[in-house]
Amino acid sequence: MISIARRRLLRLGRLAGAAALAGGKAAQAIAALTLPTTATIPAKSDRVYRIFMVLGRGEGANETGFKDYLARRGMNVQYVVRNMGGDTSKLPGLIEEIRAMRPDLIYTWGTPQTRGLVGTYDDPQPSRFIRDIPVVFTFVADPLDAMIVRSLEKPGGSVTGTIHIAPLAAQVNTILSYRAIRRLGVVYNPAERNSVLAVRDLRAEWRKRGLELIEVPAPLSNGKPNAADIPGLIERCKAQGAEMLYLGPDTFMAGINRKLVSDTALALKLPTFSVTELIVRSERAMFALSSSSYGIGRFTGVKAAQILLEGKAPGEIPIETLRRFSVVINMATVKELSFYPPIGLLNFAEVVGL
Repeated sequence: MISIARRRLLRLGRLAGAAALAGGKAAQAIAALTLPTTATIPAKSDRVYRIFMVLGRGEGANETGFKDYLARRGMNVQYVVRNMGGDTSKLPGLIEEIRAMRPDLIYTWGTPQTRGLVGTYDDPQPSRFIRDIPVVFTFVADPLDAMIVRSLEKPGGSVTGTIHIAPLAAQVNTILSYRAIRRLGVVYNPAERNSVLAVRDLRAEWRKRGLELIEVPAPLSNGKPNAADIPGLIERCKAQGAEMLYLGPDTFMAGINRKLVSDTALALKLPTFSVTELIVRSERAMFALSSSSYGIGRFTGVKAAQILLEGKAPGEIPIETLRRFSVVINMATVKELSFYPPIGLLNFAEVVGL
């Protein structure tokens, strides 16, 4: 497999951006990028592996892909599933449960869950976290900025995983290829580090092009946002001139409360762009540039199999992303908004909601 360092992510960003802007041959180039070739599948083993899954929003296509891949490798796995539901206050109790159980591997979904379990690499009290059981994460947008690992090529410690987000330049190019807007709005959870980092980077990329980013952080009560505030926050975003709502890698907005977010934006006639596909496929967000959740789950399974079957140390396994991103358009939402994409984008987009 080819590891994806920052320079490769930037190169993918240029490729995906070119595809989004040009269609045709550039789009075909992106479509040709596929899941890395996996190892030869061995004979079925009699061993039973125990995998502890810590989720942020319940089981979905990601977890289905993960389980399907390990089953295809002939592994007999007992899964212990714990859904955080966005409540990271449950993590200390989960850490004690994990220590008592001693599973063979931990699967974590999302930055808050992963950081809460393994801590940052420079935390002065590492004994508070899980450091002696292999951890494979998924749906962590930027493990470097989140300080989960020091390097994508050699993460070190007991952690590795997969990245699911398309490079930011590609995201912005895709938005502007749909419509040449000037004011992009974002409502986000300021208590979620992943979201804060994503907004910071989006601000820099958007302003670099001379455009305006309208930022609306959710108010916090006892350190947490309240779902009841979401409609008013999105309404404020539109009132300030947002022409489209950006849904980043934010568990609170695009995960747990995705239905409320997409329904509110649609009621306000505000188009939505997402960096993950679920809110477009299962709800009424308008379009996304994303990796397949099922595919990312399978790729995360590759990492788990390297640890459990091949005996590789997690810290020596590169953190990578799929080499394919897709534009997904919810045509039912498009019709309701009368906000139609250009033909060039439709030439290679996946259309749902017909």
